Amino acid sequence: MDPKKFDKKDKWTGSDYYSWWKQKPETLEPSDEDIKCELQLQALGDFEQLDLKFNAGLFYEQIEEYNDKFVSYLPREGLSNDRQGLLLYGLEGDKSNDSLSRPEAMKRAGRMLYETDFKYPTDAYYHLTSLHPILDHWEGLGRSMIIRTNRGGWFPPHRDSPNLTRATFRIVTFIGRETSSDSYEWWLGDTRQNIVHNSTYYVDTRKTHRTHSWHDNSLHLILNVPKTWDNVMRLMSVLKY
Repeated sequence: MDPKKFDKKDKWTGSDYYSWWKQKPETLEPSDEDIKCELQLQALGDFEQLDLKFNAGLFYEQIEEYNDKFVSYLPREGLSNDRQGLLLYGLEGDKSNDSLSRPEAMKRAGRMLYETDFKYPTDAYYHLTSLHPILDHWEGLGRSMIIRTNRGGWFPPHRDSPNLTRATFRIVTFIGRETSSDSYEWWLGDTRQNIVHNSTYYVDTRKTHRTHSWHDNSLHLILNVPKTWDNVMRLMSVLKY
């Protein structure tokens, strides 16, 4: 089960963590490793730049083959929101243009899915070798993708897995000048974050965040990294400051 509640149109209607905890307390009671990992991640900050580099020029050459393969990210009937995605890690057998969001994937799979279920590289992973220095740094990955938003594309205020037992943490790479601070907004709470293009960040997405694009072709890479002590130490080893 999942504390997040959706209506028949897959619209999020709230979270009922209390009922979830009462029915399955073991899913929300943090383990020793949960507490250890969360304390260390909390010590780092909310939006921390990492020293993980990739070849941006090669990336733009390689992504050309996939420019027409991006699929709409959780489209809503009657709501204009110009955002698409390309799947890099998905379910077994997934292709890069299979549905990216968990609600969409659960609908086609017919079962509950978690971020760590999306652990299989897609064709896009193998083609986009320019991103491998970032993707291969971790001990495995969960649901991971490239998001493309055009002018006016946005994500509303939301939190990703605010519970201590979350299975993954988020790493974000902002690709190209169309995803720098003067063209793309990433807000954590009431603070707009400073973005250096072609840079990678640990982002504490347990906190309320929202985004908005002012330019076409704003690209960012979203990684769900399994929350293990091994991966937390890998993160600690690539902090820029």
